[in-house]
Amino acid sequence: MLTIYKREMGAYFRSPVAYCIIGFFMAIVGLMFWINSILQASAQFSTTLSSIGMYLTFIIPIMTMRLLSDEKKNGTEVLLRTCPVPMWKIVLGKYLSSVTLFLIMTVLTGIYPVLIAFLVEEGAVVGSAQDFGSYVGFFMLGMAYIAVSLFVSSFTESQSVAAVSGIVVLLILYFLQSIGASLGTTLGAVLQWIAPLTRYQDFTVGAFNIASLIFYFTFSAMFVFLTYVNLERKRVI
Repeated sequence: MLTIYKREMGAYFRSPVAYCIIGFFMAIVGLMFWINSILQASAQFSTTLSSIGMYLTFIIPIMTMRLLSDEKKNGTEVLLRTCPVPMWKIVLGKYLSSVTLFLIMTVLTGIYPVLIAFLVEEGAVVGSAQDFGSYVGFFMLGMAYIAVSLFVSSFTESQSVAAVSGIVVLLILYFLQSIGASLGTTLGAVLQWIAPLTRYQDFTVGAFNIASLIFYFTFSAMFVFLTYVNLERKRVI
């Protein structure tokens, strides 16, 4: 698993992919920071993080689209399917490489709360607890989205199809809470309960809900496992 992880991390940073993704992400964060914190004179970075959730539905599928399709492109797909390394280690190594890249992206945004601390007037209320909670929730939301995108990409050998399919599925998940709320029925309540974005709102107010943490870990683990099952099925065939 460690070998796969190192290889995928190297693949990210040996090509322009990681730098382009990080650059685009930081540009979006900078724009949202200007709108939500500078123009609105807000000392809470949690508002900016919340507004970025929509953009993750586009950024994360691009991060994960090459993880499985590159094996076909490079001619190593057959080797992965026939090698003695358990498939779950391959899947987990690839998943953790994307999670690490996302963690790097998240950590880089830490410059903005630091700027807020320097820019706010003396005596102003800084939402440190809310910001920290938002960071935890933001990272957990990203982990869940990466797991879903990886699962979706396991059905295709095309990077473009993997990216577009991932975006569509994540957009559905993003609006699942709103869809459930509009239904106002038992089905609507179920949709709101399984919507990843619903759990994120707990963290934006600085509340550390253990149930939400368990949900995110379980949600991510389930889709990583489904990716393993799908690839293992192809391996047997």
